[in-house]
This record gives sequence, structure tokens and C-alpha cells, in this order.
Amino acid sequence: MRLERGVIVISQDEMKDLTKDLDDKVVKALQNKVDSYEKEINELKDILEKKDEEIASLAKSKDELSSELEEFRRKLSDLDSKAGDLEKLNSEVYDLKKTITLKDNEINKLEAEMDETKPKVAELTKNNEELKKSITEKESKIKELTDAITEKEKAFDDQKSRLEKVETELSALKPAAPAEYTSEERLVCPSCGARGKDLKVEEDKSKVLSYVGHAPMYAKNNVCKKCGYKF
Repeated sequence: MRLERGVIVISQDEMKDLTKDLDDKVVKALQNKVDSYEKEINELKDILEKKDEEIASLAKSKDELSSELEEFRRKLSDLDSKAGDLEKLNSEVYDLKKTITLKDNEINKLEAEMDETKPKVAELTKNNEELKKSITEKESKIKELTDAITEKEKAFDDQKSRLEKVETELSALKPAAPAEYTSEERLVCPSCGARGKDLKVEEDKSKVLSYVGHAPMYAKNNVCKKCGYKF
């Protein structure tokens, strides 16, 4: 390379060298740019992959949020229904409180009446105790009387046995039956001819045969139920 008349003159060899150097620099610069672009592309790919993952994650989160939203809406609907039930329960609670108040008033009234009744109950209890004592005394007297009656009944039974014995002895001493007996030896009313169940035996208290202790033994008469004839 030389300067002629103010112009730089370059030979072909020098031109080739310059061109080669320039091409190498351009190629190197372009290669550097390509490498830089590839690096950026790879970085962008990584970023895109991450974004895709984020998008997939967000889509999954969206689905989960949608499910949660539906669940929340369902629960909200349940809460609305329960709010109605709660209002109904509040009304029932109010009615129950009102009923309890009425019952409390009735209880207070009954307690007041019980306080008024307690003296009467105490008096009645006292009277009841006195009656029980009186009943016990009367039962004791009744027992004494019962024992006395039992003894008298025993004495009466003994006396009755003696009377029956005397009656048996008197029957043995009684004269033979009159001619009014039939061939079958049955007693017949002399007045109307009645017999059997139409006849009965009565004591003749105008005739005392004997005494057993202090008890008199009376004679006996046959009486006709049909005509009233005694024989």
C-alpha cells in the first residue's frame, strides 16, 4: 500500500489480505451475533417452558379455585338454608321462653299455695297421728273384746254340746209316736192330713222341761204349716 498523488494505492495481494481480514471479522462478528441470538433463544425457550409450567400451574390453580368456588357457593346455599332454619329455631326458642315464663309463674303460684297449705298439712298430720293413736287404742280394746267373745263362744259351744246331750237323753225318754204315723212311720197332721215338709217342730216356751246351767230346756210341739194346727 502506497500513496500516489494523494491517493492510496493498494495492491491485489494487499486487497486480498484486507478482504480476508474483513471477512474474518465480519464472520466472527456474525458468528458472535448468532451465538448471542442462540443463547437468547435458549434463554427465551427456558423462559417459555417456565411460563408454560406457570400457565399449567395457573390453569390447575384455576380449576382448583373453580372447584373451591363451587364448594363455597354450595356452602353459601347451605348457609342460606340454615339461616332460614335458624330463624325458625329462634322463633321456637322465643315460644319456649314464653312458655317457660308462664310455667315459672305457675310454679311460683303453686309454691305460694304450698306455703299457705303447710300449716294445714301440719295440723292434719297432727290430727292423723292422734287418730292413729286412737285407732291403736281401739284395736287393743277390740282385741280384748275379741278374746272375750272367743272365750264366750267356747263356753257357748260347751253349753251347746251339753244341751245336745240333754236333748238326746230327752228324746230317748220321749213316749212313742201317736197313731197319726202312717205305715211308713211318717208324722201326719190330725187336722188336715199334711205330712213331711208341711210339718215343722217348734219349742213350747210355756213348758220348761229342765235347765242346763242357766239355759232352760223347753218342750217341743209339731206344727202344721198348712192349717197351723199344733199337736
